[in-house]
Amino acid sequence: MFRDPEKAARWLSLTLSLALLKLILYVYDSDPQVFFGDSGSYLTTALIKWIPPDRSFIYGFVVRFLTINSHSLNSVVATQTLAGIGTALCVAVVLMRYFQTRFAVAAVIATALVLEPQQLMYERFILTESLSCFFFTLFILLALEYLKLRKLWPLIVLQIAGIVLVSFRVTFVPAVLAASVMLPFLLLFFVDGKTLPLSMRVRSLAIHLLVSVGLFTGLHTAYKAWNGSLSDLPPAYSYADGFFLLSNVSPLVRPGDTDNAVIAGILQQPLVYGSRPWEWNARNAEMFSPDGLVPKIQRALKDDYKANAEARRIARKVILRDPVGFLGLAADSYLKFFSKGYMLDTMRFEAGMSGLLDDELKLLNRFHLDATELAVHNTITRKYYLAAWPYFILLVHAPLVLLGAMFVVNREARKFLWFLVLIGTLHVAVVQTLGVEPSPRHNHAVAILLAIGIGILAERFTRRQPQHS
Repeated sequence: MFRDPEKAARWLSLTLSLALLKLILYVYDSDPQVFFGDSGSYLTTALIKWIPPDRSFIYGFVVRFLTINSHSLNSVVATQTLAGIGTALCVAVVLMRYFQTRFAVAAVIATALVLEPQQLMYERFILTESLSCFFFTLFILLALEYLKLRKLWPLIVLQIAGIVLVSFRVTFVPAVLAASVMLPFLLLFFVDGKTLPLSMRVRSLAIHLLVSVGLFTGLHTAYKAWNGSLSDLPPAYSYADGFFLLSNVSPLVRPGDTDNAVIAGILQQPLVYGSRPWEWNARNAEMFSPDGLVPKIQRALKDDYKANAEARRIARKVILRDPVGFLGLAADSYLKFFSKGYMLDTMRFEAGMSGLLDDELKLLNRFHLDATELAVHNTITRKYYLAAWPYFILLVHAPLVLLGAMFVVNREARKFLWFLVLIGTLHVAVVQTLGVEPSPRHNHAVAILLAIGIGILAERFTRRQPQHS
């Protein structure tokens, strides 16, 4: 691509244009933003190398590295802004290399992506969103490169990108696992049997599947062991997965869902919040409020590791006992995307527009950030984000946009698109099923897939059709 001076000049112009756009917005809105307690966990890790039980410790170390000399969170904002440019450029490459879009279409989509509401806002937040989005895009790019080249090296590099992605946000584990298994099978399905005999195709599938799953298992086992050694606990991705899952299914729990008499007594008590799932943040409060279900179990067992394990057992039993009710809760979360009032409350919360406590202000002062009025600043990116609330209805339906694009691509490109449809559907389903709210933030990376789908459709409907005499 870059051996041609003309093409290189076009890509350089696009990169500089995107950087200029980001710079202009950075000048007008450069204050670091926070969302507690996520941001508080990361900042504590940056200061004292504390390992949080329920969030990425890798991101905290990244913040530490970026601020150790500057002592300013603006270094983090600048780095995440650069990651946003990288994300947009990767999407442009995907559109041109795998879906044969024109450079002009790819450039417009990349420009739109750097201006996407959550991309802009979360570049300013001490949260994993911007960096995880970049690595998700890189993960997608490597997956498509594997399908194009049919070679092992993209599959190997993909596994490395996948574990980095998971280390920033554990929500991506199902997507990375699914891709590890799915990609070799997609390759087998779309290879022309006339050019490669079935026996060779099956042999190739076996080798590629063994390498992919083997690398996934090895890398993820090592990561969990590392997390465990730092936390002085058994290996695990997270030590609060049971708590999150139990708060999710809290309206469905019964005393019989545990064989622990003490915990059964707690489950018998009326829920303070989860019994009213239609109210904003109700199920979430069962985990984070002192009188919620999860804190009661923690106090009763006096050991957070055992409490999390018990919460996980209870939640799994609830899901197996009442799968219809569990799916009903997921449907309830999905339907709330269509409620403007509910969505705006959620978006204000996720935009950090809640007052900060004294301890939180002191923590931010360690990074030379006066955050006294940070939560009430009506910044450009916040106003833009809140005004864009209908966009998040489209975002959660991104797999449908990709599916629609299936009708306008050629057969060669369909294997790429099928991968995107399957991964996008899985990720959205996981987020919506396991989440307690219609959270735009947790669908942040889906904007990449939506942008690709729109780019494919734009290429089809803006290209001039040849005239027939």
